Amino acid sequence: MAFLVKIFPASPDFESLHVAKLTCFPLEKRDYKPYSQARICFAGDGLHLQFVSFEATPLDDSFMKGIFSLTPGRPLLSLSLYANQKAQVALEEETHSTSLTNFMTHFFTGEDLQGVYWGGNLFVPNGVLAENFPDFSVKPKAVFQGNFYKICENPQRPHYGCYYSTDFSKGLGHPENLGAFQLMDF
Repeated sequence: MAFLVKIFPASPDFESLHVAKLTCFPLEKRDYKPYSQARICFAGDGLHLQFVSFEATPLDDSFMKGIFSLTPGRPLLSLSLYANQKAQVALEEETHSTSLTNFMTHFFTGEDLQGVYWGGNLFVPNGVLAENFPDFSVKPKAVFQGNFYKICENPQRPHYGCYYSTDFSKGLGHPENLGAFQLMDF
């Protein structure tokens, strides 16, 4: 079943979105599997993505990532958020990656009944999407491929989590590691 992505005519409301819980940790042999989640939507101004990870003391190289194939045959759209409050939005191809600069990020930290968390919102404007994915159209029932990841390769606390089941021996954007996302105007 495809993950449903809401279309907003104006500003997004993250609290009303479906939550992608990153609970699959296929390489984890220990108990370190930080609960993480992602929310994605399209609004009148572009793509909005929110990441949240429950880690009380995350390492600086701990990150969450969304990879999306919006148009077949085009580069993948990659959005990464690091625990050290760095972010990157890029176009990924097999041999190289190109960073995009016209995006916005909001970082946050906090604590609730589930524990201490870090996260942020990333935004890619419609103009950037149209320039790089001219055949992609935000309309109900449109389907694209993607996945969410929670990764830390630091030997102190390595972990590899995902939303859709992933073979981490292949690239994160490998077609076999991507699942369906369907746009809805519910």
